[in-house]
Amino acid sequence: MKLRQFVRTYPVVFLLLILALAICLFNIYFDWRVALIEASAVLILTALALFKINNSFITAKKSIKALNENLTAEDTGNLNDFPLPVLIFDSTGKILWYNSLFRNYVLGNSQVLSDSVEEFTSGRGLQEISEHPVFDAAVGNKEYTVHFSHIVCKKNRVYALYFIENTFLKQTLRDFESSKPVVSLISIDSLDDVLRSYTEKESAEFVTKTEAIIENWFSGYDGIFRKLTNGRFISIVTESELAKMIEDKFSILEKVRDCEVNGKKSGLTLSVGTGRGHSISDAENAAIQAIDMALGRGGDQVAIRNTDETYKFFGGVSTGVEKRTKVRSRVMASALTELISTSENVLIMGHKFSDLDALGAAVGVHKMCEDIGKEARIVISRKSSLATPLISHLKENNLDGMLIEPEFAEHMINEKTLLVIVDTLSKDFVDSKAVYEKAKSVAVIDHHRKTVDYIQNAVIFFHEPRASSASEMVAELLQYSPKAKPNAVVANALLAGIMLDTKNFVLRTTTRTFEAAAYLRSYGADTVTVKQFFNNSLENQKLRGQIVLSAYEYKNCAVSVADINSKDIRLICSQAADELLTINDVDASFVLFKTGSTVNISARSLGNINVQLIMEQFGGGGHQTMAACQLEDADIDEVRTELEKKIEEYFKDNN
Repeated sequence: MKLRQFVRTYPVVFLLLILALAICLFNIYFDWRVALIEASAVLILTALALFKINNSFITAKKSIKALNENLTAEDTGNLNDFPLPVLIFDSTGKILWYNSLFRNYVLGNSQVLSDSVEEFTSGRGLQEISEHPVFDAAVGNKEYTVHFSHIVCKKNRVYALYFIENTFLKQTLRDFESSKPVVSLISIDSLDDVLRSYTEKESAEFVTKTEAIIENWFSGYDGIFRKLTNGRFISIVTESELAKMIEDKFSILEKVRDCEVNGKKSGLTLSVGTGRGHSISDAENAAIQAIDMALGRGGDQVAIRNTDETYKFFGGVSTGVEKRTKVRSRVMASALTELISTSENVLIMGHKFSDLDALGAAVGVHKMCEDIGKEARIVISRKSSLATPLISHLKENNLDGMLIEPEFAEHMINEKTLLVIVDTLSKDFVDSKAVYEKAKSVAVIDHHRKTVDYIQNAVIFFHEPRASSASEMVAELLQYSPKAKPNAVVANALLAGIMLDTKNFVLRTTTRTFEAAAYLRSYGADTVTVKQFFNNSLENQKLRGQIVLSAYEYKNCAVSVADINSKDIRLICSQAADELLTINDVDASFVLFKTGSTVNISARSLGNINVQLIMEQFGGGGHQTMAACQLEDADIDEVRTELEKKIEEYFKDNN
């Protein structure tokens, strides 16, 4: 390469070289030895730089030769005159040629130092480019929309990229997107229930201070903030301000949670429903759905509803406050009784792999239908059910006729059939999706925290995330159904469901849980009979012990991979997860096991860690102390590694 060409192509390098030599000459005056060392270093570095530059030119010559072998002179002439920057590369991703516009506008009159096309495609290779022939890429401080095409050649396949510079347009689009309106509806959770235990003066102080915290935090962002009613507010900001709130991880949740007056914590929490939309009206509608989602998941969290109807959640780490009033249960009992009465027949269904709570709640609803005088059947897949002891108990009392397999239940559905879904609100987790999709009228009774795929077409949606179990909710409904009189078998079924989800009245219990248990006891529920539903065979006990022994501790969590073979693997693993919680300093447990090609995780906690939030990262769900997920076609070791990452992220996000 000629000196003049080198100076024109690399002026900065040439000037630095002259400057370095000048410094060396200047240093001769002070110490010729130091100057000699400096000059040697400059010459060595210059030689290396020239060697690399020379190599790049040799590579460029080879590329031109390869291009000449593939394209005619007419082709290169046409491309050079093309009104857009053009880059040509081969099947290996090696750059063969580019036109003068590419050199002038994309390269800024410099040379390509790399021979890989990925430098100009934001890291995309040929396969990805072929699948998405129009894509965005950034080169330096400019942005482009790049179009890909094949070129007819003499020998090998070559490809062309056409660059359309649109930095200004994309920046304008980003400015437009960041200025879109975002509406947030803010609600202090269970305000009346929390403040009932304080004096009027204390309550006023708590409310005043909490509202001041909320107002100060939201007013710190550029937007509109207004109080609607006692404990309810609205905020309107732009997307750019929402991004700042997200970066802050909505610290307002923790500020409200830690609010104190005279050294006493209020116990108040905050729920925020944030809606995105193309207009303020759209954003408000989305915010209404988002606040409903946040409250349905137990409160103390932020739910952001995006324009594509997906959600993003923050918070949700507290257990929530017990609702002391049973007004809603009484209203729901009346509405459900009327709906059953006007239906021709009733089907009751729980979730996949039904447990004692799902079947127990279903038995309770069946009794309600029976006493009203309506034909009712419980839809259950017996082979996959985990409630085998309760099924046997029903059979011993000649009541197993109320159970029906899903394939037969489908033939019972008509226009006036009511489907009551218990212990799940996920349309993807019902025992039979075919039965759900065929039913025209649906009612839902569940206590799990709301997930994105919840059933939205329910005529009655009785959802209480603070309840211990679906069986507790059904027991309350029976109390307010004047015609319903549960017998001992029904009472045992409901008590079994409560005992399962509360771990024998240890977790998630409230005064209403014990009231429901007392009600069932008065109708003949026998604790010894129910205890026998939880008994295991000696073989299952050994397998459970094996899982516990193989567990290891990770950030206050016990994790175990079950390497066992049993038809009762789901039941054994869920029991092992419960047992791991009895170990000192273990706040949560995770048991991984395989069924076919599916990896399952059974998660439990004592309440300090919200395992539902972790399981949601895998597409699962549940509630704070009990959750699960299923991952199809997954490797169990990879899932375990990913689980550890999610646990670490959870602790990082929740301090």
